[in-house]
Amino acid sequence: MRRQVVFALIACAVITNQACDAQPAPPVARTYQTGMLTIGGEAFAPGEVADARAMPDINKRVGIMLSLTPGGARRLEIVSGSLIGKPMVVALDGKGLSAELIRKPIKEGVIELPGRWTLDEAEALARRISGKDPLPDDLGM
Repeated sequence: MRRQVVFALIACAVITNQACDAQPAPPVARTYQTGMLTIGGEAFAPGEVADARAMPDINKRVGIMLSLTPGGARRLEIVSGSLIGKPMVVALDGKGLSAELIRKPIKEGVIELPGRWTLDEAEALARRISGKDPLPDDLGM
């Protein structure tokens, strides 16, 4: 009887240690249905969008910030360079989201669409543009 109790205690300790040593599963990246993004009349694929996120400002308006991949950024520089002095329309599924006047080529691959949405609307639009949730603010570095 005493041996059975000892074996039972050892078994419980092994199971408990295994449970404690287990690492949490990494979060599963969700994907979302995307729309047709056009910038300056040129179609940009969801794969060219590195990140899209809702960006609240100090006036409680919410805009969207788009960060493009290096290839998307090169295309954006060409498109924006051809539109100097003209508005660059950013549209999703044919609906205009923004039309900012271009003063110089956009070289960094980042576009800020001015705030005019609620936080929920901007987050939903950002997911439709990129097809995924925004990147974490802290990449653990």
